[in-house]
Amino acid sequence: MNVLFEFLKQRVMNMDLRALKTFEACVRLGHFQKAAEELQYAPSTVTLQIQRLEADLGVSLFVRDGKRVIVTEAGRWLHHEASALLKSVRSMRQTVSDIAEGDGGTIRFAAIEPIASQKLAPVVANFCRTHPKVQLTMEVSGSKSIAERVRSGELDFGVCSAPSANLMLEFEPLVEEKLGVMMRADHPLANRNNIATGDLAGLTVLVKEPTCIYRELWERTVCLTGKNPSSCNEVGSFFVIQQMVKEAYSVGIVPMYGSLELEGSLIIRPFADMNPVVALGIVYKDKAFLGKASLLLMDAIQAVGLTAKNSGHPIRDALK
Repeated sequence: MNVLFEFLKQRVMNMDLRALKTFEACVRLGHFQKAAEELQYAPSTVTLQIQRLEADLGVSLFVRDGKRVIVTEAGRWLHHEASALLKSVRSMRQTVSDIAEGDGGTIRFAAIEPIASQKLAPVVANFCRTHPKVQLTMEVSGSKSIAERVRSGELDFGVCSAPSANLMLEFEPLVEEKLGVMMRADHPLANRNNIATGDLAGLTVLVKEPTCIYRELWERTVCLTGKNPSSCNEVGSFFVIQQMVKEAYSVGIVPMYGSLELEGSLIIRPFADMNPVVALGIVYKDKAFLGKASLLLMDAIQAVGLTAKNSGHPIRDALK
């Protein structure tokens, strides 16, 4: 009998799913007529499908006893297998439908700091709440690494500065970020509305690592002024820079995010004699190859970015 079941199993793999669905309904409801009514088939269609199924398998699935049908042993085994298979097919169809609608699938993207924690985190959290079946991975990295990994296909998209032209990636600007000087509220420069480059003379300035877009922006802009009035210490985290400045250790060069300020403790002032600005946006290869969930998240991120661009103070207003 085990040999027969192995034979049946191989035949089931090539079977018409509609016939299996009809067979499952007949067994579950115990009557061909009831199965026809549930499936909205003509009774003759149900009978024909069962006959073809039996012919294809080479076994009897039912024993007719007047108007009653009794399931054979082979039929009971097939019903068990068919039920599991049909359940799996329904699950696959639902999953494919969810992915097509953006309610399922996977997203893997990355963003630079501090926009990742200060601006994108609420957007991503809301997306996860409204799309609980989507498996999302959000990474925090540098602009160059993000662009390269989007190009290689490791990431669906990224939020960073404009990528190098040789990577041949699409870039949709979101916001323009400006650098400022973070200091304690009781710092001698705190009473000024803006800071000249020369005001930093003699100070040790906290900056990010050399691969950071904000460090590059700082050095590039300072070089244009022809001045380099201060020495720098490298710190790999804006949060750490914030805490070090809070402890009265000099000043920090940071993006002008109001949320990085600490009321009554830390402030950020713009520069008076230079305009260090960098555009951040969404980087991707081709939207035609992105899943619907990724496109929906990109739209949500872009909506926040557009709100920021239309305001009087792009970054500060977006974070209020």
